[in-house]
Amino acid sequence: MNTKRINRLALMVLGVMAMFAAPATAQPMLTIEGSCPGPMRAEIRGARPERTLILLFSPRANPFRLPKFHFCSGVELGLGYRGLRGIASTGSDENGFAFFEGVAGPLACGGYLQTLNYPSGGCETSNVVQIK
Repeated sequence: MNTKRINRLALMVLGVMAMFAAPATAQPMLTIEGSCPGPMRAEIRGARPERTLILLFSPRANPFRLPKFHFCSGVELGLGYRGLRGIASTGSDENGFAFFEGVAGPLACGGYLQTLNYPSGGCETSNVVQIK
């Protein structure tokens, strides 16, 4: 096989691969409204459509990689391990929008929130937001 033919074949394969590659998606964006303590609303935009989202809370923002055997093993959160817990879950709509509503108690003030998609949603994380 000559070099020109190999190069053309390689370019053709790369072109086909590019056609089927998934487009890059931006990180889902989490925002919160309200003041702590009191009623609050957290909104997520840009999540994968029709997927389950978990709202996570931690008193600290600190990079933490989920351990082996976790359903999103190896995913890095922006939340600290100590005090980390899931506080709610909901589904995103067909546009990738979801919201959570609740009352933040005094111990939540100054803490941090982040969302995580279940594995069927690609285990994507949102930005980290401080509760104020």
